[in-house]
Amino acid sequence: MRPILRLGSFCNEFGSKRKELAKLGKSPKRGILFTFNKKNVGRDWAINEGGGTEIQYHIALDTNTLELRYGLGFNSQYVQFANDMSPVEYMRPFMNAFILNESKIRTLIPTYDFVIGNRNMLLNPSHDDYVLFGKKIKILKNNLEYSIDDIVFDEIIQDLKLQFLPYQIIFSGKNNSNKISMQNINLIDILTKKKQLILQGPPGTGKTFTAKDMAELLIYNEISSDKKVQKKRLEETDQFKLIQFHPAYSYEDFVRGITAKSTDNKIEYITENKVLAKFAKLAAENWKLSSSDTVKFVAIENWVQSTIDDFKEYLLNYLDENDEKLMITPKVYISRITDNSIRYNSDAWEVDGGVPVSDLLKMYLAGITQRREVKELATLTKTAKSLATYWFKILELFKKYIDDNKLKYDEVVSLSEEKKYILIIDEINRANLPAVLGELIYALEYRGEKVESMYDIDEDNSLVIPPNLLIIGTMNTSDRSVGHIDYAIRRRFAFVDILPKILDDENFEADYFKKVSELFIANFDEYVENQEIILVKSQYLSEEFRPEDVWLGHSYFITKDIDFVTRLKYEIKPILKEYIKDGILKQSAETFINNLLL
Repeated sequence: MRPILRLGSFCNEFGSKRKELAKLGKSPKRGILFTFNKKNVGRDWAINEGGGTEIQYHIALDTNTLELRYGLGFNSQYVQFANDMSPVEYMRPFMNAFILNESKIRTLIPTYDFVIGNRNMLLNPSHDDYVLFGKKIKILKNNLEYSIDDIVFDEIIQDLKLQFLPYQIIFSGKNNSNKISMQNINLIDILTKKKQLILQGPPGTGKTFTAKDMAELLIYNEISSDKKVQKKRLEETDQFKLIQFHPAYSYEDFVRGITAKSTDNKIEYITENKVLAKFAKLAAENWKLSSSDTVKFVAIENWVQSTIDDFKEYLLNYLDENDEKLMITPKVYISRITDNSIRYNSDAWEVDGGVPVSDLLKMYLAGITQRREVKELATLTKTAKSLATYWFKILELFKKYIDDNKLKYDEVVSLSEEKKYILIIDEINRANLPAVLGELIYALEYRGEKVESMYDIDEDNSLVIPPNLLIIGTMNTSDRSVGHIDYAIRRRFAFVDILPKILDDENFEADYFKKVSELFIANFDEYVENQEIILVKSQYLSEEFRPEDVWLGHSYFITKDIDFVTRLKYEIKPILKEYIKDGILKQSAETFINNLLL
């Protein structure tokens, strides 16, 4: 007999949580999830009690296609009981929250997809739209009666319970993101699809400001109004990194290079991962652990790596206490331990050898039990074949350490949540990009695949940029002294214009912003009304330049931390006069600039 599945207790749980999320004053009706009005002729759908202006639990019967549709609904068709905003204004924050959390939501309910409408309708909502993210189930018809199998019924009940967590994520996201602009949502959407973008525009348009907002939104799902709080939050997380390029910046500074280190009065040249390679490795570890296909292997790999670290510490203590020698054959001994290898030597040798930690890990994971298997393992570094005896001896020593200490891998493995790692490259075009990026130009397009670096660490020169590492560059379009971005790089980045705009802020000098803007564009008033229009050049702007590239940005006209007289005298006027010297503005603009007085 099929077990009876009830929604009663779940209805009460749903109602109580909705009351909390929607900040309702009265308690919900007990035992009710869907509201269906039989008096409404022709209505074949129902939504959760009170869900007219929210994300909805939705269920509908389509008698034409013999389908039952259910899931999470976004309704911008009407407003049932509130009319101080339009339907789109009510629903947009819920839609934004879905877009920002889409990856997590799809992981939680992987069998769901858009069954009414599509993703683009959430990005660009309009009145009279309805979007349903859910499932379609076939129903049976016998004369005028419709039915579903018991198994299908059970599946629907379970799905309605499973979608409750995504419902809460979207509702909570809406509560956190009411003040998030549509520009940020669209930029996030472009970035998550393309993986890397460049915010380009003239000085003072808030490109770095916008990039930090995007990073905080991706990491914390909200944007702090207090930028000091934002700065602290971003600095505290390992998911964020900001660097600034300059003309002297090199591949060896950014990706991987050789560093000289002094150890025991000896100079040792070590290849090290730099900013990007370190950050990519951190992101890759999370990416692997968030994949259900690889999580157990990676968890085992991490356990072995951690055990090797403890083994190295054990060896260091042994060497300190035993005249810096641990014999592995009658003539060969372990002599020292470095960050990346276990070194061995013989009194008859002039140069010592070493087993890379990465190869010790590979040998253990491969289950090697004989010396010849060391030679046969193709993933080991080349020297393994000729020095297999010593490598196998060190592997045996590692296994003995595990046995002696009764160490054992815990098979309880949990799936980690995939995180976004955000790298902001400020002034990205000030460096010689082809030289700085090197082979990463390929890796940017083929995320998750290995590329070969010009430098190797323990004879491994591979690098991987995982899909969860997102790169935001900023570029000042008025700076003609910076490096050229070639087509190969342009093809791999999305370029987005960040232009000057009027700010709704009491500390914003709107009148002077308009005056200065007239040096660059002739249709300022039309632009304020519609920022999609084509900009018309001012009579003062040289024919060689576009307004989009040189027009002075809005941040120059914010007076929160400085009086405007000072800003006008020491910031705005000097850069405008520099524009005349550089031929950006015509000489006729000089009188206009000199007359910019309070």
